[in-house]
Amino acid sequence: MDKLSTEGENTTNLEEVTIESYMTSINNHSLRDLDLRKKTGCTIIGYIEPDGNYIINPEADLKLQPQGKVIVLGRPEQIKKLNGMFHID
Repeated sequence: MDKLSTEGENTTNLEEVTIESYMTSINNHSLRDLDLRKKTGCTIIGYIEPDGNYIINPEADLKLQPQGKVIVLGRPEQIKKLNGMFHID
């Protein structure tokens, strides 16, 4: 757990990403539809529903909701790809 970080170049990073902007550009209905592992290398480890409810290790068929967020785990270069995909600076 000491190697996990929310920032840094030589660590595995956790990132919380609002999915709404991505959902409007592509018809995504579930976590499986996002296909983040294939597109970025990041692994989804959680989902935050718009009401703030946390779901740890969500099922791939979990339906996405506007203003929902995914919590992902990835190396710095994977997080950079993810941020590009979601247009995050």
